Amino acid sequence: MELYQYKNLGDASNELRLAHILPGDAADQIRIRISHSPFPRMPNMIPTRKEYELDSLRTLISRPWVIDEIENGPPVVFNVVTGEVHSLPLYGTSDSTVIHVEPQYEALSYTWGEEDTTDVVHVLEDEAGSAVDVALRKLPVRRNLAAALRSLRDKKNVRVFWIDAICINQDDISERNAQVARMTDIYRAACRVVAWLGVEGNDSTNAFETLGHISAQLEVTKGGRIIASPSAVDPTIWRNDTPVQLPDRTWQALFSLVDRPWFYRLWCWQEIKLGSQRAFLQCGKDEIMWPSFWKAILCLHNKDEIPSNDFREKCRHIVYLQHDSTLSPLSIVLDLSRSKGCADPRDKIYGLLGLTPTRFADGIVVDYGLPVETIFKQAFLAHLESTDRLELLKHCKLSTRRISGPSWVPDWSATDFAAPVLSEQLSSGLSRAWYTYKAPNILQVTGKTFSALQTVGPAASKVTRDTLRVVAKWSSCLPRQKNYPTGETIEEAFALTLCMNRTRERHPYNHFLSTLEWVETIKRVIAADGAAEDDFLHYSREIGNLIQKVRDRRLIITDNGYIGTAPSGAEPGDVIAILLGTYAPIVLRPVNANRYLVVGECYVHGLADSVGYIGPLPRGWQVIIRGDAVGRQMQRFLNISTGEETLDDPRLPKLLSAWERTAYKRGDGDPAIFDRFCNRLTGEVINYDPRLSPDGLRSLGSKLASFDLV
Repeated sequence: MELYQYKNLGDASNELRLAHILPGDAADQIRIRISHSPFPRMPNMIPTRKEYELDSLRTLISRPWVIDEIENGPPVVFNVVTGEVHSLPLYGTSDSTVIHVEPQYEALSYTWGEEDTTDVVHVLEDEAGSAVDVALRKLPVRRNLAAALRSLRDKKNVRVFWIDAICINQDDISERNAQVARMTDIYRAACRVVAWLGVEGNDSTNAFETLGHISAQLEVTKGGRIIASPSAVDPTIWRNDTPVQLPDRTWQALFSLVDRPWFYRLWCWQEIKLGSQRAFLQCGKDEIMWPSFWKAILCLHNKDEIPSNDFREKCRHIVYLQHDSTLSPLSIVLDLSRSKGCADPRDKIYGLLGLTPTRFADGIVVDYGLPVETIFKQAFLAHLESTDRLELLKHCKLSTRRISGPSWVPDWSATDFAAPVLSEQLSSGLSRAWYTYKAPNILQVTGKTFSALQTVGPAASKVTRDTLRVVAKWSSCLPRQKNYPTGETIEEAFALTLCMNRTRERHPYNHFLSTLEWVETIKRVIAADGAAEDDFLHYSREIGNLIQKVRDRRLIITDNGYIGTAPSGAEPGDVIAILLGTYAPIVLRPVNANRYLVVGECYVHGLADSVGYIGPLPRGWQVIIRGDAVGRQMQRFLNISTGEETLDDPRLPKLLSAWERTAYKRGDGDPAIFDRFCNRLTGEVINYDPRLSPDGLRSLGSKLASFDLV
């Protein structure tokens, strides 16, 4: 039997192939037809929703009652103590733009699997001048896709699918470029998106049934809060402190399910997001709607106690799959994608274009013929030009680079499960980057040197128990003085370093541990030294978060007595720089003549909130972090004696008379954290504090320098 030969698409940018899966029984060979269909450009898909007068309603109630919106449902009144919930159907429901295309088709999301495990699909072709099928051609496919086709095939009816391995001629680079550029539209226009997890196995039916039951008890608000469903038969399961009582067999089934490769493939993230409410997960013949599956996983992830932090970690990656990427800054999208794999490293950029800001995506031309490092450099510079921020330096890690080119270009080809340093540290405040790109490989940036690394501890492992053992070893490396430069004890500074200061004191509107509770937690970690007997170390949510923050990092001690954590490649003699337009300090390695390699970002306790530029806060003031109207974590300055919160930093002079803060809405090209300032005389609007410009900082006595990153 001859191999199938693709017929060229008339216009690869405005046409696509569809696979018609012909009916058959389980043992039958897989037979399909391939058709060509026009696929015109889609309208700009901007979600729409009916507006509620929720702000005015919120003024009528007080805690413990709150009003929030349910995804694709009406607003609800919810009691945060008892869990009691009531719908407000009077105010309507959300809706969104829907695309209708003909012919209707489903889109398949799946993992390709091993290249050397192949099967065959039989393609029926019409011979010229014949009314019957007389030609049967072979099309090799990988085994996982063949298994999916057998499970998806109906016994009586044809099912029409778009499947990348079949519908794109993978040997035609120009066609592949054009079709990948339309991937966003292809999945948005599908009447259903089916995510194929694999064949039934490891008690997957039990896992699906369990998740379906948990999901039926819950609703999730647009702010991410889990509440009880009005129809719940188990009205307390939504609470984080309510354990989920399941047999060991079921927990193992759940672990096996979330460990399937589909959840860690980068393209799948975009595909399931674009499918949204039309997406289903399928395992063998079992199905569950994606929103239902995700609700249940979110509930399990948030539990105070579950059987293992390894399971919680896998749930974390699934929770992030539902992250609202509408107008999300590219840096956040790339943060969430680092743990996802793909066969072609170019897809670390191309596979995210449906989730990135339009302004960025429109500037990227898909070209699989370009070297990987060129594509990554294009992405970095496009983001820098769009945002005036060096946000993406946080993805640089010198010790694990596998690409050529300058060290300031992140190597996104590597899969990385370590968490980036928390952006709300704002070590350079609301500043922008002041830079000059000297093609091809030098990026000149502005900032200041804080200190040099004097001592580095052993690197924390990527294995949970080994990571905790290293934390215990770090405690023996700490400076011997009783007090830390910022006034805390060394014990407190160490605990705050490990949690990156994500505490109840700094985040009073979140349910984080207090500083004292973190100190006690770290004491327990040190005492256990990774021992298996202390179950707390393996099921506690806080320990899981700590492991995320320290894995593959080293304890560092600076020549001026500060401690922190840095990438595992950090060495004594490296310098810590605070660069304008970054949120965390950066470890640089001097090369020669003011040239530096980027080692990676670091956490240094005591360097948050622009302290390295403008000094500590006056006595009686404290920085707190809380979300703003669009969910950004923003600094606020708390006057401890009056309880007043303000956006105005008490260390900075008043804005010049021409400048004022102005209202904002997040738009394409905005960085992760910003504020808007308007010049009343010129009309200029900027996304940084003008007082933190180089001239403004010099007027405050801060000495700045330039760094040539190579």
